[in-house]
Amino acid sequence: KEATALQAELLAGRVDCAPNVTNLTPDTFKSLGQNANLKVDQFAGANIVYVGFNVKVAPLNEVKFRQAVAYAIDRERIIRDLLLGQAKIAHSILPAESWAYVPGQVYAFDPGKAKQLLDELGMKDPDGDGPQMRLPKPIIFKMSGGSAATRQYGAIIQDYLKKVGIPVEIETLEANTLTDQHVKGEYQMVTRMSVGGNQDPIFLRDLFATSGIPAPGGTGFNRSRYSNPELDPILDAAANSADPTKAKELYAKAQEIVSRDVPMFTLWYPSIMIISRKNVGGVTMKADGDWSFARNLTVQ
Repeated sequence: KEATALQAELLAGRVDCAPNVTNLTPDTFKSLGQNANLKVDQFAGANIVYVGFNVKVAPLNEVKFRQAVAYAIDRERIIRDLLLGQAKIAHSILPAESWAYVPGQVYAFDPGKAKQLLDELGMKDPDGDGPQMRLPKPIIFKMSGGSAATRQYGAIIQDYLKKVGIPVEIETLEANTLTDQHVKGEYQMVTRMSVGGNQDPIFLRDLFATSGIPAPGGTGFNRSRYSNPELDPILDAAANSADPTKAKELYAKAQEIVSRDVPMFTLWYPSIMIISRKNVGGVTMKADGDWSFARNLTVQ
């Protein structure tokens, strides 16, 4: 799980194949691909990297604040310059290949719009000397400390938010601790990757229906704690519809609502990166990260 240890094992030849690696930095993939004994394969992925908001705590409970965060982040530049093209921008929790996909409200990089939304919330700098927001303390942005890639892009997001006047403090946690706090709602902002399930649009109900909010001591996938009485019946009707055309219309409406309210901000679909020794054959992987290809691997 720890990036440095994985890299050392690969270089030492003690690992033959590392499928769907997510904790190494893009430049590390490039470096490992130049090793005489290793190869790096890249495939289109459907999993989602996102920024999650706890919509029950201020100021994340304000839709305009969440929208401001979305407008403040230049995802295209991060994908190009940091991720080295190892991802594709995401406008929905569903992959673009899904039969029910619609982009909904698209948040192109627009720091001016972000500042305008913050001004409308009364968060303008009272002295007029700069864009510092009137918050009692910085927003705590939690992420996994074991992923070098996450720490890199997390720091860039922190800088983007600072530029529009949102002070952010990064807190890195061990993966299990991060999951526990995420489920319990003990966070303001978090960045994580959602793995699997999102190719079926019923996943929208899991993530955004009121019924998906984790109960105390329980589990649930609506960890943003987002509840919208307009959305709930739409998601139920879509999930229970036997008419694909009607279901698609309902899921499209659901994605429009979710993208408008931004309970989570989808960043990108990371490419599936597989590192293996050059004597390993049959390396491939579907967009959902399924491991069924492993039965066809060969070692010469």
